[in-house]
Amino acid sequence: MMTPSTRRGLLVATALVAVTFWLTRGEDETDPGIEGLDTGLSYALENFEMQAYDELGAPAVRLWAPRFINEADTNIGRVDNPRLEVRHEGLVWRLTAETATIAADQDEVYLNGAVQIERTGATPADRVDIDTRNVTLEVDPRVAHSGEAIRVRDSSGVLNAKGFRVDMVKDEFQLHNDVQGVYVVPN
Repeated sequence: MMTPSTRRGLLVATALVAVTFWLTRGEDETDPGIEGLDTGLSYALENFEMQAYDELGAPAVRLWAPRFINEADTNIGRVDNPRLEVRHEGLVWRLTAETATIAADQDEVYLNGAVQIERTGATPADRVDIDTRNVTLEVDPRVAHSGEAIRVRDSSGVLNAKGFRVDMVKDEFQLHNDVQGVYVVPN
């Protein structure tokens, strides 16, 4: 059996719950937050991997690294020891660098420091090795370019130049300035 004071206490508590519910149900659920407060977070991912796909849904570009760090204030990602793989029509392009910066929109990857690019295919003649520095990779068109010195080695010889553009889809190379080469005469 309940005492009259307990009954009054329960009625008052029930009334408070009902009034609180009635007052809060009409409020807007979206909280505008504190003006000027950035709610984005900086974060790091271990064993990071990013993939981009072509228009047919096939993997086109794969980037992986031991660690990815995203800076909240710029939304720019940074990785050490990045590895990239670009595939198109039987050719595989492998790119390595000291560090990389991924643009906020993920349309470009900036490979910093010493950069090695290797192209392989079905035959040994498909092999091309490129050594350069500071390369920009445009992810969607799969184009790499730089204004730095470049050394290109393949089965027919060695080319040196300053500045280049490589279209990995069309398999086209453009060397910009001071191009010098050594051609190896086949036996």
